[in-house]
Amino acid sequence: MMKIISWMRFGWKKNSDIKIKKIKKKNIDVGEMAAGNQTAGANALEQMLAQKNATTKILVVQDGEHMYQVTDYAMKMAQRLDCEIIALDVTDGPLQFSGDRKEREVNRFQERARQGAAAFSLQAESQGVSLKHIIEIADPEEVVARLSAEDVGIRYVLTKPDQESLRANQERPQVPVYDLNCSRLNR
Repeated sequence: MMKIISWMRFGWKKNSDIKIKKIKKKNIDVGEMAAGNQTAGANALEQMLAQKNATTKILVVQDGEHMYQVTDYAMKMAQRLDCEIIALDVTDGPLQFSGDRKEREVNRFQERARQGAAAFSLQAESQGVSLKHIIEIADPEEVVARLSAEDVGIRYVLTKPDQESLRANQERPQVPVYDLNCSRLNR
């Protein structure tokens, strides 16, 4: 028995570059429905059905500089799961400036994002994956929350690894993957 457990632990380490964080699903509250609040239950059920019927999408969040490990992993994941990709380049960096400096920083960010997305788009096209690119200058967390609320098809969010993970594992850094399955019901 111990050999099996040890073997299973060894097998898990094989995919150590993948870190998936799941968000618990929300259940339809039967108590609310029984108490007469059928609208809340019906709305939750409607959201669940919309998610199940929507095309699954991966939201790839980057900061204008596309990291090969993230784009490559997103492409492999999209092919395996038959998903579409939404490439989001987002930053709030230029917002700390004003006037001409703000405009220069915005233009610099947008140009870097377009160049990175062009290469990503070519890779997606050659591999038969649908890719849409969005550039936003705002708080990244707010943009991700807004986009995932607007598009029920967004199931996974991939981001760049944090600096600590990059330093520790330069060749194969862990790519954070967030599973948003049914998390929209918590809003």
